Amino acid sequence: MKTLAIDSSLPAGSVAALSEGRVAQQLLPEANAHARRIAAALTEVAGSLGWTPGEAELIGVVRGPGSFTGLRVGIATAKALAWTTGATLIGVSGFEVIARQCLMFANPNASETRSKNPTVPLHPISIVYDAGRGELFTAEAVPAESATGWRVGPESLCTVEGWLATLSHGSHISGPALHALGDRLAADPLARRLDLVIAPQQAWLPTASEVGAIAILLASAGEAHNPHTLAPDYLRPTYAHENNSRSSP
Repeated sequence: MKTLAIDSSLPAGSVAALSEGRVAQQLLPEANAHARRIAAALTEVAGSLGWTPGEAELIGVVRGPGSFTGLRVGIATAKALAWTTGATLIGVSGFEVIARQCLMFANPNASETRSKNPTVPLHPISIVYDAGRGELFTAEAVPAESATGWRVGPESLCTVEGWLATLSHGSHISGPALHALGDRLAADPLARRLDLVIAPQQAWLPTASEVGAIAILLASAGEAHNPHTLAPDYLRPTYAHENNSRSSP
């Protein structure tokens, strides 16, 4: 299945093309340049596999959490592609992308090992995004009987202290916020007592190649999103909505 995938949830993102077991991925390392680079990057990754974005059969895109602008750009691009090509559209949770990457980067053979021996244990993973204002977007990914092998939820907005209070000894953690939290976790007495298991750094950020892999799994299970109604999952109101709420009588 010719698949295009987009992650524009963070200041730096990526796009990918997947087909016939081959994957081409391009990073968008320039912060907040998604609107300018994303269309050309999709053309380049699809072209490297010998086809064009117009031939895509499946479009996967991170629906959240993430930055307001980045998510809007990625989802608008994915919806436009789905409208014009007739491709199936799948919105993917960034939390689930990171959960699967934790397993992949911690043990590249883990998926194969588990398929041969389902009793190989997997651990819940607490995943954190930086929400700004000193807060975090958090969710726990739990191993489950599902198309992707994980169930995510509940998603919440909390302080660092509030997040740490939800963790138990030996909790597994990952997510983009760890880039900013590293020193604090090393110095925080509670975090040190918890003896947290931190995922490999390569697994902290979502990648478009894994977005595409998840989209393929979900599409194979019969899932799809309506291009007219798919919307970003912000987890908090936009500043405009907050200002409107304050000004309402």
